[in-house]
Amino acid sequence: MDLQKLQKRFPLLSPFSGKTDGNYVFNFDNQLYEIPIHTMTQNEYELLRIFSGPTVLYDNYDMIWLDYFTDKTDIAPTNLPMHRLLFLHFDKDFSTPTLLRSVFEALLGKDIILLSLQPQLFVIIECIDYNEEFLDLTHYANPIMADLETHFKIFVSDIIHNITTTKERFNWYVHLLPSIWTYTPKHVLTQQELLVPYITQHLAYQAKESFISSILKRATSQPELLHTIKKLIECDGNITLASKKMYMHRNTLQNRLEKFQQMTQKDIRQFSHRLEVYLAIIFLESL
Repeated sequence: MDLQKLQKRFPLLSPFSGKTDGNYVFNFDNQLYEIPIHTMTQNEYELLRIFSGPTVLYDNYDMIWLDYFTDKTDIAPTNLPMHRLLFLHFDKDFSTPTLLRSVFEALLGKDIILLSLQPQLFVIIECIDYNEEFLDLTHYANPIMADLETHFKIFVSDIIHNITTTKERFNWYVHLLPSIWTYTPKHVLTQQELLVPYITQHLAYQAKESFISSILKRATSQPELLHTIKKLIECDGNITLASKKMYMHRNTLQNRLEKFQQMTQKDIRQFSHRLEVYLAIIFLESL
């Protein structure tokens, strides 16, 4: 869309004044503009809706919270009860936050605070009552994506009790999360599951290489074998369960395990060996 051509066609086009009554508001290059609807024909209005997409504005309460978290103000709007933060990373620009709000409010059964940090990054603040059983979003990610007709990943914080802690955690998550997703295949990542990808991200390349070679030895050249061992570890070493999940004969899996033990002198039936091997494989996958 060419803003200069639009300006010629609609001389009253101007930066958004904050008032939506009688105006069509749209986003261009991360800036909001408005055109009085009475200056547009019905065809022009429909075309503009198709090519720009209507911009949904947030209510004042959401904007005040966004100002607080982005340091535009030092005063929190209110002292929230127990709550958690849900960070939604979309794979492309998402332009219908009203739909996002309605889907999550219906799912959670409560009002939410919805913040837009970037066209692909949204944050939901979910207040939680004492003794409330909050939803495990792992089970709902696919239905939500179907409703929104897009793909995203969710990071779920721990329960937070103090609003000062919330701001600290918010800024830490914003800084950390963009690169964390490259180290995990999960679509829903909880704070408890953040440790391994966090270590993977912050460990120096040379340290990773040294650790990998000392643990996996010659097995580093056999990705299929390592994939099998990783899946076996994720099944707590249960050969029967792992063979079913990988559609592999139990004897084949047992043979691969014995081959791995011969190459590495690591017995994944021992917890310390299992932990070392799993981390080494994760580090290898991150190189």
